Amino acid sequence: MRRPRLSLFGESFATRGRQGTFSTEAAGHFGPMEETPRIRDGIEALPAVHEGRQVLVLHDRAGISSDLVVDRAAAPLLALMDGRNDLRDMQVALMRMGGLGLIELEEIKGFLRVLDENFLLDNARYHRRVAEVAAQYRRERVRRAAHAGRSYPSDPDELRSQIEGYFAAPEGPSASRLAGTSGPPCGLVLPHIDFHRGGTCYAWGYAALQGVSHTDLFVILGTSHLPMELPFAMTTKDFETPLGSARCASELVEAVCRTSGLDLLRDELAHRSEHTIEFQVLFLQHLLGGGEGPRILPVLCSGFHKMMERRTLPSADPEYCAALEALEEVLKGSGLTTCLIASADLAHLGPQFGDPRPVDPSDLARIRREDEAMLQPVLDGNADGFFRFVMAEGDRRRICGLPPIYAWLRLLPPREISLLRYDQAFHPQATVTFATLGAWAREARADTAASPPP
Repeated sequence: MRRPRLSLFGESFATRGRQGTFSTEAAGHFGPMEETPRIRDGIEALPAVHEGRQVLVLHDRAGISSDLVVDRAAAPLLALMDGRNDLRDMQVALMRMGGLGLIELEEIKGFLRVLDENFLLDNARYHRRVAEVAAQYRRERVRRAAHAGRSYPSDPDELRSQIEGYFAAPEGPSASRLAGTSGPPCGLVLPHIDFHRGGTCYAWGYAALQGVSHTDLFVILGTSHLPMELPFAMTTKDFETPLGSARCASELVEAVCRTSGLDLLRDELAHRSEHTIEFQVLFLQHLLGGGEGPRILPVLCSGFHKMMERRTLPSADPEYCAALEALEEVLKGSGLTTCLIASADLAHLGPQFGDPRPVDPSDLARIRREDEAMLQPVLDGNADGFFRFVMAEGDRRRICGLPPIYAWLRLLPPREISLLRYDQAFHPQATVTFATLGAWAREARADTAASPPP
Protein backbone atom coordinates (compact mmCIF):
# COMPACT_ATOMS: atom_id res chain seq x y z
CA MET A 1 0.00 0.00 0.00
CA ARG A 2 1.38 3.41 -0.93
CA ARG A 3 2.36 5.67 1.96
CA PRO A 4 0.97 9.21 1.89
CA ARG A 5 3.64 11.69 0.90
CA LEU A 6 3.09 15.18 2.27
CA SER A 7 5.64 17.59 0.83
CA LEU A 8 4.94 20.13 3.56
CA PHE A 9 6.47 17.82 6.12
CA GLY A 10 9.35 16.25 4.22
CA GLU A 11 9.50 12.47 4.37
CA SER A 12 6.38 10.35 4.09
CA PHE A 13 4.41 9.48 7.19
CA ALA A 14 4.08 5.94 8.41
CA THR A 15 2.71 4.15 11.41
CA ARG A 16 4.36 1.52 13.52
CA GLY A 17 2.58 -1.23 15.40
CA ARG A 18 -0.25 -3.50 14.44
CA GLN A 19 -2.02 -1.17 12.01
CA GLY A 20 0.72 -0.99 9.35
CA THR A 21 0.84 1.94 6.92
CA PHE A 22 -1.93 4.06 5.45
CA SER A 23 -2.82 5.76 2.21
CA THR A 24 -4.66 9.07 2.11
CA GLU A 25 -7.05 7.56 -0.43
CA ALA A 26 -7.98 4.80 2.01
CA ALA A 27 -8.29 7.07 5.01
CA GLY A 28 -11.64 8.05 6.52
CA HIS A 29 -13.36 11.16 5.18
CA PHE A 30 -12.47 14.36 6.97
CA GLY A 31 -15.36 16.77 7.28
CA PRO A 32 -15.98 20.20 5.76
CA MET A 33 -13.18 22.73 5.72
CA GLU A 34 -14.98 24.97 8.21
CA GLU A 35 -14.63 22.28 10.86
CA THR A 36 -12.02 22.99 13.52
CA PRO A 37 -10.03 19.79 14.11
CA ARG A 38 -8.78 18.97 17.58
CA ILE A 39 -6.20 16.42 18.69
CA ARG A 40 -7.95 14.38 21.35
CA ASP A 41 -6.94 14.11 24.98
CA GLY A 42 -4.38 11.52 25.99
CA ILE A 43 -2.10 11.91 22.93
CA GLU A 44 1.60 12.51 23.61
CA ALA A 45 4.05 13.79 20.97
CA LEU A 46 7.35 12.13 21.90
CA PRO A 47 10.61 13.10 20.12
CA ALA A 48 12.43 10.11 18.62
CA VAL A 49 14.71 8.99 15.79
CA HIS A 50 13.08 6.66 13.26
CA GLU A 51 15.07 5.20 10.36
CA GLY A 52 17.65 7.96 10.80
CA ARG A 53 15.07 10.80 10.81
CA GLN A 54 14.06 13.20 13.55
CA VAL A 55 10.41 12.33 14.18
CA LEU A 56 7.57 12.63 16.64
CA VAL A 57 5.83 9.52 17.89
CA LEU A 58 2.16 10.24 18.54
CA HIS A 59 1.47 7.89 21.42
CA ASP A 60 -2.04 7.21 22.71
CA ARG A 61 -2.17 6.71 26.47
CA ALA A 62 -5.63 5.16 26.16
CA GLY A 63 -4.37 2.42 23.85
CA ILE A 64 -7.12 3.05 21.28
CA SER A 65 -4.62 3.91 18.53
CA SER A 66 -1.26 2.44 17.59
CA ASP A 67 1.74 4.76 17.66
CA LEU A 68 1.94 7.05 14.65
CA VAL A 69 5.34 8.29 13.47
CA VAL A 70 5.35 11.74 11.84
CA ASP A 71 8.09 14.08 10.73
CA ARG A 72 9.13 16.48 13.50
CA ALA A 73 8.30 19.38 11.17
CA ALA A 74 4.63 18.51 11.72
CA ALA A 75 4.80 19.91 15.28
CA PRO A 76 3.49 23.41 14.38
CA LEU A 77 0.48 21.94 12.60
CA LEU A 78 -0.29 19.64 15.52
CA ALA A 79 -0.11 22.62 17.88
CA LEU A 80 -2.73 24.43 15.77
CA MET A 81 -5.20 21.55 16.12
CA ASP A 82 -6.77 22.84 19.33
CA GLY A 83 -10.39 22.99 18.19
CA ARG A 84 -10.26 26.73 17.48
CA ASN A 85 -8.65 26.87 14.02
CA ASP A 86 -10.22 25.79 10.74
CA LEU A 87 -8.11 24.60 7.82
CA ARG A 88 -7.76 28.08 6.34
CA ASP A 89 -6.60 29.44 9.71
CA MET A 90 -3.98 26.69 9.89
CA GLN A 91 -2.82 27.33 6.34
CA VAL A 92 -2.25 31.04 7.03
CA ALA A 93 -0.61 30.42 10.42
CA LEU A 94 1.84 27.89 8.97
CA MET A 95 2.90 30.29 6.23
CA ARG A 96 3.45 33.05 8.78
CA MET A 97 5.43 30.80 11.10
CA GLY A 98 7.82 29.57 8.47
CA GLY A 99 7.88 32.45 6.04
CA LEU A 100 6.78 29.96 3.39
CA GLY A 101 4.81 30.42 0.23
CA LEU A 102 1.32 29.08 -0.27
CA ILE A 103 0.76 25.74 1.46
CA GLU A 104 -1.86 23.70 -0.33
CA LEU A 105 -4.95 22.86 1.70
CA GLU A 106 -4.83 19.36 0.22
CA GLU A 107 -1.55 18.75 2.02
CA ILE A 108 -3.13 19.69 5.35
CA LYS A 109 -6.22 17.63 4.53
CA GLY A 110 -4.04 14.64 3.71
CA PHE A 111 -2.37 14.83 7.11
CA LEU A 112 -5.76 15.15 8.81
CA ARG A 113 -7.01 12.06 6.98
CA VAL A 114 -4.11 10.04 8.39
CA LEU A 115 -4.82 11.33 11.90
CA ASP A 116 -8.51 10.59 11.45
CA GLU A 117 -7.92 7.02 10.31
CA ASN A 118 -5.78 6.46 13.39
CA PHE A 119 -8.53 7.84 15.69
CA LEU A 120 -6.31 10.71 16.85
CA LEU A 121 -8.89 13.45 16.29
CA ASP A 122 -11.63 14.28 18.76
CA ASN A 123 -14.59 13.64 16.50
CA ALA A 124 -17.62 11.38 16.09
CA ARG A 125 -15.59 8.65 14.41
CA TYR A 126 -13.26 8.44 17.42
CA HIS A 127 -16.13 8.40 19.92
CA ARG A 128 -17.81 5.53 18.04
CA ARG A 129 -14.54 3.64 18.25
CA VAL A 130 -14.28 4.28 22.00
CA ALA A 131 -17.80 2.93 22.49
CA GLU A 132 -16.85 -0.23 20.58
CA VAL A 133 -13.67 -0.73 22.61
CA ALA A 134 -15.48 -0.06 25.89
CA ALA A 135 -18.23 -2.57 25.07
CA GLN A 136 -15.65 -5.20 24.19
CA TYR A 137 -13.65 -4.49 27.36
CA ARG A 138 -16.70 -4.82 29.59
CA ARG A 139 -17.42 -8.25 28.11
CA GLU A 140 -13.97 -9.53 29.07
CA ARG A 141 -13.61 -11.40 32.34
CA VAL A 142 -10.13 -10.14 33.17
CA ARG A 143 -8.00 -7.07 32.68
CA ARG A 144 -5.11 -8.39 30.61
CA ALA A 145 -1.54 -7.15 30.99
CA ALA A 146 -1.18 -4.07 28.79
CA HIS A 147 2.58 -3.55 29.11
CA ALA A 148 4.09 -7.05 29.07
CA GLY A 149 6.78 -7.37 26.43
CA ARG A 150 7.18 -3.58 26.22
CA SER A 151 7.73 -2.09 29.67
CA TYR A 152 8.82 -5.37 31.24
CA PRO A 153 9.56 -8.96 30.08
CA SER A 154 6.64 -11.18 29.16
CA ASP A 155 8.60 -14.29 30.16
CA PRO A 156 7.77 -15.07 33.83
CA ASP A 157 11.27 -16.29 34.75
CA GLU A 158 12.96 -13.31 33.14
CA LEU A 159 10.52 -10.96 34.86
CA ARG A 160 11.07 -12.52 38.28
CA SER A 161 14.83 -12.30 37.82
CA GLN A 162 14.58 -8.64 36.89
CA ILE A 163 12.43 -7.78 39.91
CA GLU A 164 14.63 -9.77 42.28
CA GLY A 165 17.62 -7.84 40.98
CA TYR A 166 16.18 -4.61 42.37
CA PHE A 167 16.13 -6.06 45.89
CA ALA A 168 19.69 -7.34 45.57
CA ALA A 169 21.17 -4.18 44.02
CA PRO A 170 23.92 -2.41 46.04
CA GLU A 171 21.64 0.61 46.52
CA GLY A 172 18.66 -1.62 47.27
CA PRO A 173 17.00 -2.33 50.63
CA SER A 174 18.56 -4.52 53.29
CA ALA A 175 17.71 -5.65 56.78
CA SER A 176 20.01 -3.03 58.31
CA ARG A 177 18.56 -0.21 56.22
CA LEU A 178 15.02 -1.17 57.21
CA ALA A 179 15.92 -1.64 60.89
CA GLY A 180 13.37 -0.15 63.23
CA THR A 181 10.27 -1.38 61.45
CA SER A 182 7.92 -3.50 63.48
CA GLY A 183 5.41 -5.56 61.58
CA PRO A 184 4.20 -4.92 58.04
CA PRO A 185 3.20 -1.39 56.99
CA CYS A 186 -0.46 -0.47 56.74
CA GLY A 187 0.35 1.71 53.74
CA LEU A 188 3.01 2.46 51.14
CA VAL A 189 3.63 5.23 48.65
CA LEU A 190 5.50 3.76 45.69
CA PRO A 191 6.65 5.02 42.28
CA HIS A 192 4.96 4.08 39.04
CA ILE A 193 7.87 5.05 36.80
CA ASP A 194 9.24 2.36 34.47
CA PHE A 195 11.24 -0.34 36.24
CA HIS A 196 14.63 0.32 34.66
CA ARG A 197 14.65 3.82 36.19
CA GLY A 198 12.80 3.21 39.45
CA GLY A 199 12.97 -0.50 40.21
CA THR A 200 15.19 -0.10 43.26
CA CYS A 201 12.84 2.51 44.74
CA TYR A 202 9.94 0.05 44.38
CA ALA A 203 12.03 -2.58 46.18
CA TRP A 204 12.50 -0.34 49.23
CA GLY A 205 8.77 -0.37 49.81
CA TYR A 206 8.07 -3.99 48.99
CA ALA A 207 10.97 -5.17 51.15
CA ALA A 208 8.97 -3.95 54.14
CA LEU A 209 6.20 -6.37 53.07
CA GLN A 210 8.46 -9.41 52.76
CA GLY A 211 7.19 -12.27 54.87
CA VAL A 212 3.75 -10.73 55.26
CA SER A 213 1.10 -13.43 55.54
CA HIS A 214 -1.94 -11.81 57.13
CA THR A 215 -2.82 -8.96 54.79
CA ASP A 216 -6.17 -9.86 53.24
CA LEU A 217 -6.41 -7.04 50.72
CA PHE A 218 -4.16 -4.59 48.89
CA VAL A 219 -5.97 -1.39 47.94
CA ILE A 220 -4.04 0.13 45.04
CA LEU A 221 -4.70 3.81 44.38
CA GLY A 222 -3.32 4.47 40.92
CA THR A 223 -2.69 7.70 39.04
CA SER A 224 -4.91 7.93 35.98
CA HIS A 225 -3.07 9.51 33.06
CA LEU A 226 -6.35 9.88 31.17
CA PRO A 227 -9.25 12.26 31.81
CA MET A 228 -12.10 10.80 33.86
CA GLU A 229 -15.64 11.98 34.56
CA LEU A 230 -15.76 10.91 38.21
CA PRO A 231 -13.17 11.20 41.01
CA PHE A 232 -12.37 7.47 40.95
CA ALA A 233 -12.56 4.65 38.43
CA MET A 234 -13.05 1.15 39.77
CA THR A 235 -13.19 -2.23 38.05
CA THR A 236 -14.45 -5.68 38.98
CA LYS A 237 -11.94 -7.48 36.77
CA ASP A 238 -9.10 -9.69 37.95
CA PHE A 239 -5.67 -8.51 36.75
CA GLU A 240 -3.72 -10.99 34.62
CA THR A 241 0.04 -10.65 34.22
CA PRO A 242 2.84 -13.04 33.18
CA LEU A 243 3.09 -13.96 36.89
CA GLY A 244 -0.50 -15.11 37.21
CA SER A 245 -3.79 -13.58 38.28
CA ALA A 246 -4.54 -11.06 41.02
CA ARG A 247 -8.12 -11.43 42.20
CA CYS A 248 -10.23 -8.29 42.39
CA ALA A 249 -12.48 -7.83 45.44
CA SER A 250 -15.46 -7.24 43.15
CA GLU A 251 -18.00 -7.40 45.98
CA LEU A 252 -16.32 -4.38 47.58
CA VAL A 253 -16.45 -2.47 44.30
CA GLU A 254 -20.19 -3.03 44.11
CA ALA A 255 -20.59 -2.00 47.76
CA VAL A 256 -18.66 1.26 47.20
CA CYS A 257 -20.85 2.12 44.21
CA ARG A 258 -24.00 1.44 46.23
CA THR A 259 -22.84 3.38 49.28
CA SER A 260 -21.63 6.42 47.33
CA GLY A 261 -24.60 6.55 44.96
CA LEU A 262 -22.07 6.97 42.13
CA ASP A 263 -21.41 4.71 39.15
CA LEU A 264 -17.68 4.38 39.78
CA LEU A 265 -17.49 1.85 36.94
CA ARG A 266 -18.33 4.58 34.42
CA ASP A 267 -14.64 5.28 33.70
CA GLU A 268 -13.63 1.61 33.89
CA LEU A 269 -12.05 1.76 30.42
CA ALA A 270 -9.26 3.91 31.91
CA HIS A 271 -7.92 0.70 33.52
CA ARG A 272 -7.41 -0.97 30.14
CA SER A 273 -4.08 0.68 29.29
CA GLU A 274 -3.04 2.36 32.56
CA HIS A 275 0.26 1.09 33.98
CA THR A 276 0.15 2.54 37.48
CA ILE A 277 -1.76 -0.37 39.01
CA GLU A 278 -0.34 -3.07 36.73
CA PHE A 279 3.24 -2.32 37.88
CA GLN A 280 2.29 -2.67 41.57
CA VAL A 281 0.49 -5.96 40.90
CA LEU A 282 3.70 -7.42 39.44
CA PHE A 283 5.70 -6.67 42.59
CA LEU A 284 2.92 -8.05 44.81
CA GLN A 285 2.76 -11.24 42.77
CA HIS A 286 6.52 -11.65 42.94
CA LEU A 287 6.56 -10.99 46.67
CA LEU A 288 3.64 -13.19 47.67
CA GLY A 289 4.05 -15.86 44.98
CA GLY A 290 2.28 -19.20 44.87
CA GLY A 291 -1.22 -19.94 46.07
CA GLU A 292 -4.02 -17.74 44.85
CA GLY A 293 -1.85 -14.62 44.68
CA PRO A 294 -2.73 -11.21 46.11
CA ARG A 295 -6.29 -9.98 46.43
CA ILE A 296 -6.58 -6.40 45.21
CA LEU A 297 -8.97 -3.47 45.07
CA PRO A 298 -7.79 -1.40 42.06
CA VAL A 299 -8.83 2.27 42.11
CA LEU A 300 -7.71 4.91 39.59
CA CYS A 301 -7.71 8.50 40.83
CA SER A 302 -8.75 11.37 38.59
CA GLY A 303 -6.70 14.56 38.31
CA PHE A 304 -7.28 17.65 40.45
CA HIS A 305 -6.94 20.20 37.62
CA LYS A 306 -10.41 21.71 38.03
CA MET A 307 -9.99 22.01 41.80
CA MET A 308 -6.63 23.71 41.25
CA GLU A 309 -8.26 26.19 38.87
CA ARG A 310 -11.08 26.90 41.34
CA ARG A 311 -8.57 26.92 44.23
CA THR A 312 -10.77 24.61 46.27
CA LEU A 313 -9.74 21.59 48.32
CA PRO A 314 -10.87 18.06 47.38
CA SER A 315 -12.43 17.88 50.85
CA ALA A 316 -14.83 20.66 49.74
CA ASP A 317 -16.05 18.76 46.68
CA PRO A 318 -19.29 16.83 47.47
CA GLU A 319 -18.83 14.19 44.76
CA TYR A 320 -15.22 13.52 45.73
CA CYS A 321 -16.13 13.25 49.40
CA ALA A 322 -19.06 10.91 48.68
CA ALA A 323 -16.80 8.53 46.79
CA LEU A 324 -13.93 8.65 49.28
CA GLU A 325 -16.16 8.30 52.33
CA ALA A 326 -17.93 5.32 50.74
CA LEU A 327 -14.59 3.66 50.07
CA GLU A 328 -13.52 4.27 53.68
CA GLU A 329 -16.83 2.96 55.08
CA VAL A 330 -16.77 -0.21 52.96
CA LEU A 331 -13.16 -1.00 53.85
CA LYS A 332 -13.79 -0.54 57.56
CA GLY A 333 -16.94 -2.65 57.40
CA SER A 334 -15.27 -5.47 55.46
CA GLY A 335 -13.33 -6.76 58.47
CA LEU A 336 -10.33 -7.32 56.16
CA THR A 337 -6.74 -6.51 57.05
CA THR A 338 -5.71 -4.07 54.34
CA CYS A 339 -2.58 -2.43 53.02
CA LEU A 340 -3.10 0.85 51.14
CA ILE A 341 -0.74 1.49 48.23
CA ALA A 342 -0.49 4.85 46.45
CA SER A 343 1.13 4.45 43.03
CA ALA A 344 2.58 7.93 42.61
CA ASP A 345 5.47 9.72 40.95
CA LEU A 346 6.39 13.27 41.96
CA ALA A 347 7.81 16.09 39.80
CA HIS A 348 7.99 16.08 35.98
CA LEU A 349 10.47 18.65 34.69
CA GLY A 350 12.04 19.61 31.39
CA PRO A 351 11.01 20.60 27.85
CA GLN A 352 9.19 17.31 27.21
CA PHE A 353 6.74 18.32 29.96
CA GLY A 354 6.45 21.94 28.81
CA ASP A 355 9.30 23.72 30.62
CA PRO A 356 11.22 26.35 28.63
CA ARG A 357 14.70 24.99 29.30
CA PRO A 358 16.42 21.63 29.88
CA VAL A 359 17.16 20.39 33.39
CA ASP A 360 20.81 20.83 34.34
CA PRO A 361 22.63 18.52 36.81
CA SER A 362 23.15 21.59 38.99
CA ASP A 363 19.34 21.81 39.36
CA LEU A 364 18.99 18.42 41.05
CA ALA A 365 19.86 19.49 44.61
CA ARG A 366 17.30 22.31 44.43
CA ILE A 367 14.69 19.93 43.00
CA ARG A 368 15.30 17.56 45.88
CA ARG A 369 14.87 20.36 48.45
CA GLU A 370 11.58 21.34 46.81
CA ASP A 371 10.38 17.73 46.87
CA GLU A 372 11.35 17.30 50.51
CA ALA A 373 9.46 20.46 51.47
CA MET A 374 6.43 19.21 49.53
CA LEU A 375 6.58 15.79 51.22
CA GLN A 376 6.71 17.23 54.75
CA PRO A 377 2.90 17.56 54.98
CA VAL A 378 2.66 13.95 53.77
CA LEU A 379 5.01 12.80 56.55
CA ASP A 380 2.83 14.81 58.96
CA GLY A 381 -0.29 13.02 57.67
CA ASN A 382 -1.78 16.31 56.45
CA ALA A 383 -3.68 15.64 53.20
CA ASP A 384 -5.04 19.18 52.81
CA GLY A 385 -1.61 20.64 53.63
CA PHE A 386 -0.07 18.54 50.85
CA PHE A 387 -2.70 19.74 48.39
CA ARG A 388 -2.23 23.37 49.46
CA PHE A 389 1.54 23.12 48.92
CA VAL A 390 1.12 21.90 45.33
CA MET A 391 -1.66 24.44 44.69
CA ALA A 392 0.53 27.28 45.99
CA GLU A 393 3.14 26.28 43.40
CA GLY A 394 0.46 26.33 40.71
CA ASP A 395 1.41 22.68 40.16
CA ARG A 396 4.26 24.07 38.05
CA ARG A 397 6.27 20.89 38.74
CA ARG A 398 3.43 18.60 37.58
CA ILE A 399 3.04 16.33 40.62
CA CYS A 400 1.15 13.47 38.98
CA GLY A 401 0.99 11.53 42.26
CA LEU A 402 -1.01 14.23 44.04
CA PRO A 403 -4.46 12.54 43.71
CA PRO A 404 -3.46 9.04 44.92
CA ILE A 405 -1.30 10.35 47.78
CA TYR A 406 -4.10 12.67 48.90
CA ALA A 407 -6.62 9.80 48.93
CA TRP A 408 -4.04 7.55 50.65
CA LEU A 409 -3.64 10.06 53.48
CA ARG A 410 -7.38 10.43 53.88
CA LEU A 411 -7.97 6.67 54.05
CA LEU A 412 -5.13 5.65 56.38
CA PRO A 413 -5.80 4.92 60.06
CA PRO A 414 -3.68 6.77 62.69
CA ARG A 415 -0.10 6.10 61.66
CA GLU A 416 3.55 7.08 61.61
CA ILE A 417 4.87 7.83 58.13
CA SER A 418 8.53 7.59 57.12
CA LEU A 419 10.46 8.40 53.97
CA LEU A 420 12.24 5.19 52.99
CA ARG A 421 13.81 6.21 49.69
CA TYR A 422 14.00 9.24 47.38
CA ASP A 423 15.21 9.07 43.76
CA GLN A 424 15.54 11.16 40.63
CA ALA A 425 15.56 9.88 37.05
CA PHE A 426 17.60 12.62 35.42
CA HIS A 427 17.40 13.55 31.76
CA PRO A 428 17.88 17.12 30.47
CA GLN A 429 14.65 16.91 28.47
CA ALA A 430 12.54 14.94 30.96
CA THR A 431 13.48 14.52 34.61
CA VAL A 432 11.11 12.63 36.92
CA THR A 433 11.37 12.38 40.71
CA PHE A 434 9.78 9.76 42.95
CA ALA A 435 9.93 8.33 46.46
CA THR A 436 8.90 5.43 48.64
CA LEU A 437 7.17 6.10 51.95
CA GLY A 438 5.86 3.66 54.53
CA ALA A 439 3.05 4.05 57.07
CA TRP A 440 2.84 2.01 60.25
CA ALA A 441 0.09 1.94 62.85
CA ARG A 442 1.40 4.02 65.77
CA GLU A 443 1.38 1.17 68.26
CA ALA A 444 3.42 -1.06 65.90
CA ARG A 445 6.01 1.41 64.65
CA ALA A 446 9.46 2.29 65.90
CA ASP A 447 11.50 5.18 64.55
CA THR A 448 12.95 4.65 61.09
CA ALA A 449 15.37 7.06 59.44
CA ALA A 450 15.13 7.83 55.76
CA SER A 451 17.73 6.29 53.50
CA PRO A 452 20.81 8.30 52.61
CA PRO A 453 20.70 10.31 49.38
CA PRO A 454 21.14 8.11 46.27
